[in-house]
Amino acid sequence: MKIFKFILFSFLIIANVSCSSDDDNIELESNNLIGTWTLTEGHIPAGSADINLGGMTVPIEYEGSFVNIEESNRLNFMQDNTFTSVTGNISLEMQMTVMGTPQNQSFEGSDLFGQGTWEVNGNELLIHNENGTTIKYYIDQIDGNVLKLSANLKDMNTGTPNPMLESMDIIIKMTLERV
Repeated sequence: MKIFKFILFSFLIIANVSCSSDDDNIELESNNLIGTWTLTEGHIPAGSADINLGGMTVPIEYEGSFVNIEESNRLNFMQDNTFTSVTGNISLEMQMTVMGTPQNQSFEGSDLFGQGTWEVNGNELLIHNENGTTIKYYIDQIDGNVLKLSANLKDMNTGTPNPMLESMDIIIKMTLERV
């Protein structure tokens, strides 16, 4: 059970979270991101994975959503390719089925984005946090005042390799609105 809690809590700690975009041809100018954004929703689409626990394959099904997102959260992209954020507290409500047994878990997180530098390469948004981690997001949509991001847990460089997490395709999708 501790491993399952670790997996889910990693969603929040690792920060932001997945999967490549369905549209890899989004043309983006960095100027489109400059400004202040607020996180309005986030979710983990329904999915499944098999994890290896000591030679035993354990199937899990999962889905989840962010709830209790503080309205004062902000992500600020500056023209000099630095960013700051204040996300406050966010809860992740997860529904899982582990080996046929349904479970509901709630995880609290704060300061999901941190601060550091950012760069855009095609439809990829690379966030380089001051703690030395780099997180690759995919820009699924940017349309004036709406920014939709997704990230794959495997694409998240946390500095400490975790083969169990790296073997899973877990998607987190987020919607931000320009303030």
